[in-house]
Amino acid sequence: MRVISVAVTATAAAFLFAGSPLTQAATAPHITCSQIPEAQHFVDGLHPGPNTSAAQQHLDAAKQAASAGDERHCVSELGQVNHYATRSAAADKRAAAHPASAHHTTHHRVLCADALHQNRPGGSDYHGPAVAGCPRVP
Repeated sequence: MRVISVAVTATAAAFLFAGSPLTQAATAPHITCSQIPEAQHFVDGLHPGPNTSAAQQHLDAAKQAASAGDERHCVSELGQVNHYATRSAAADKRAAAHPASAHHTTHHRVLCADALHQNRPGGSDYHGPAVAGCPRVP
């Protein structure tokens, strides 16, 4: 199981830190505490959400562990940052691919009053709220 998790972590790290000077470190199967600034830069570029918040909390814990000199705990927390930041980036990518579905509004056509249907908006027997496009009878 440990070999699989290391391979997954290395792949996710390559995704997170691609194009950075850490490309050599990202291809290696481990994460180091020296990557905290790059991780912070990546998390700062994510859209707000629950995965981004979790990534930031784990990043703060990694910073505390690094300042306390606990390299092992720092690396563990950076692995969690990697997990949540990858999920958040995937969600951001999905949201960018479908902007219309995120703000889907349904418009209902409303029939206004006519000579036979005075209980519709704009009619003399209508007692509901005003409807745009239907003239009000005084």
